[in-house]
Amino acid sequence: MRLRLPDGTVYEGSAIDLAGESVDVDAVVAAVRADDGTDAPGTLRIDCPSPGPGHDRLGRVPVSAPSPSPSRGWLLAAAGRSHGRRSPVADDLARLEAKLAEHRDDAAEEAEADERERPDTSAAALRDARRRVAAAGEDESRLRERVAALRGRVNAHRDAGDDEATAAAREELVSAATELSEVETERVAAEQRLSALERAVRAERDGREARLKLEDAVENRRREARAHFAAELGAEFEAALRDLASLPATATATAAVDSPPEPPALESDPVARALAAVRLADLSAPVVLSCGRFSDAEAAADWLGVPVVRC
Repeated sequence: MRLRLPDGTVYEGSAIDLAGESVDVDAVVAAVRADDGTDAPGTLRIDCPSPGPGHDRLGRVPVSAPSPSPSRGWLLAAAGRSHGRRSPVADDLARLEAKLAEHRDDAAEEAEADERERPDTSAAALRDARRRVAAAGEDESRLRERVAALRGRVNAHRDAGDDEATAAAREELVSAATELSEVETERVAAEQRLSALERAVRAERDGREARLKLEDAVENRRREARAHFAAELGAEFEAALRDLASLPATATATAAVDSPPEPPALESDPVARALAAVRLADLSAPVVLSCGRFSDAEAAADWLGVPVVRC
């Protein structure tokens, strides 16, 4: 491994100690994982093997994601992957993750569509559309009754031989019939808008439910995978914790001089758990340490069995 700081200082070896340097830990992790071969002056660069499986989770201690205190199963799943091991649900998990990613991509594309083309599917918009349909229906019923009454009046005046009254009633009938036709058209359009909005609402709801089901299925499979690796590597993990507890006090910053921590205490320590998982893993790219568990980078690299950059 060869590390060059922004000021041009170069370090080489399998154990590099930057504890005395003003270096951002995130920048070191990014340099380990960089694959663009950037070699611009004033940049931090690390020439090392490319990170393999498991390094995404174990390449930094303390672990920062998914939380500062990841579970034992999460860590051991990464250790298992680094050795090329697969859980019994690996294929099913990969299929579900791909399906979920596709589902999210589709949702993102829809979200990026022109806002003018996307209907407002809020509850308020749905209520307003239903109100418009109801109002148009009421207007249509009222006008149908008026048209029917006017037709009766036209017939009555015609039977009575009152041409003037017949003409006046017929004029009112034509006006009411025209208004009825317009209201019918408005009611049909309102029903079509409501139908389209209801379809959009159902599509959103169905899409949301499908995504939630996929997310639940993915999390269930991940939980099963974590449980598998926790059971498969549990004994080795406990042994690594015991070995960590037995380190000399001079190499264990958190240990009391006369009372090194017991394995159960280390099991509750997220840093100790991560270190034990790294020791079990098969990692060729360096691990970036920003913890005080070891006296120096050499001690860390010797115990972990991996190249180390200590910040």
